[in-house]
Amino acid sequence: MKTREQIKAQRAGAVRTVAKYAVLTVAGVLLFRAAATYALAERGYQAVGGEAAFLLLPVVYYLVSSLIGDFIKDLDKRGTQV
Repeated sequence: MKTREQIKAQRAGAVRTVAKYAVLTVAGVLLFRAAATYALAERGYQAVGGEAAFLLLPVVYYLVSSLIGDFIKDLDKRGTQV
């Protein structure tokens, strides 16, 4: 059975994770809007192009951080220092 402190620590970790991805999502939306405005001025017409990649910011962050974490764990298993 978990102690009260362990439950609080687990909840705090979950809140930090949700906050981190919320910030990444808001940053992605803001970057997309800024890039779309710039692209409209450059193109002269409304379209969606590469600026849509900013909306994937939370997904890209998760994938890259998981990849790096797995890589470091693999190196630790082999006894190799980074």
